[in-house]
This record gives sequence, C-alpha cells and structure tokens, in this order.
Amino acid sequence: MTRPLVTVRPATAADAHTLAALAIQVWLDTYATDGVNDLLGHYVLSTFTPAAFAAWSESAEVALRVAQVDGHLVGYALLQFGAAQPLAPGRDTELRTLYVQSPFQRSGVGSMLLHEARSAAHARTGSDGLWLTVNVKNLRACAFYEKQGLAVTGLTQFVLGDERHDNHVMATSGR
Repeated sequence: MTRPLVTVRPATAADAHTLAALAIQVWLDTYATDGVNDLLGHYVLSTFTPAAFAAWSESAEVALRVAQVDGHLVGYALLQFGAAQPLAPGRDTELRTLYVQSPFQRSGVGSMLLHEARSAAHARTGSDGLWLTVNVKNLRACAFYEKQGLAVTGLTQFVLGDERHDNHVMATSGR
C-alpha cells in the first residue's frame, strides 16, 4: 500500500467548517461506540463548531495545524499556550486535541501532526515540552503517545453530564 502524500500547515479561518465536521466525525467514531444519544449530540454540536475553529485559527493563544491529502483535511492538532497542569510540572503547553480521520490512522499522519505541534510549541515557548489528556480506555491513542515519548504523569477526569471518564495526563520530557 502506498502512503498518501500528506502535508501539514497552519489552519486558516477558511478551514473552520471542514475542521468542525472532521472533529465531530473523529470524536463520535472514538467515543460514541454505543451509538449517539442527546448528551453526545449536544456535546459535539456545541463544542466542535465552525465559529470555534475560526477563532482558534486566528488566536495567538493557540496553534492549530491541519494535515491534508489531495486538498482534503484528514487530521488536526490544537495546542493551547499558557495552560499549566499541576500533574505535568514545568509544562504549560497543552495538546488539547490531536485527531486523525480513521482511514488515515497508522499512516504517519498523527506522528507528523505531533511533530508539528512540538515544533510550534518550541517556536513559541523555547521548549517542545507539552502535556495532554487521553481517555484511559483509548488504548490506541495511549500506545501512540507512549511510542512518541510521552509518559503518564497522573490521572484526571473528563466530565460529560453525570458521567466521569478517567483520563491519563501525559507529558513529554521537553527540552
């Protein structure tokens, strides 16, 4: 199988609708494994909005990178600067999101996006150290981040409605 030619670039406001659709698709594929209910539908439609992506693409407080193949977006990484995490001391850049569309997983897209995210963090802060949270049940993502050199530094929870979901806090060693 030939690997697709993937390019990574900064997102623009013109990507907002495409990014919102991509984010909803990846999130639902990953977490709505029992189907979609009202709570999940409300969450994705209020969180992954074109307005949010347009604002992120223009904000100095974040770095938003997109991966594309033949003009189609297949993944993105969103960094938040100035986001301290007590469970990852010395790192204040959060990798808020790294999503790759299912057909492009295991093709190097995630690694490219993470590399670009770390480069953006280094350009902004002088360090490529960052932290993130990942659902403990998302074994593929946990293994990916471990392979990329991140280590579990603690546990937090993602709250959705009345449910709490355990998430690992993971961090790079940074330079």
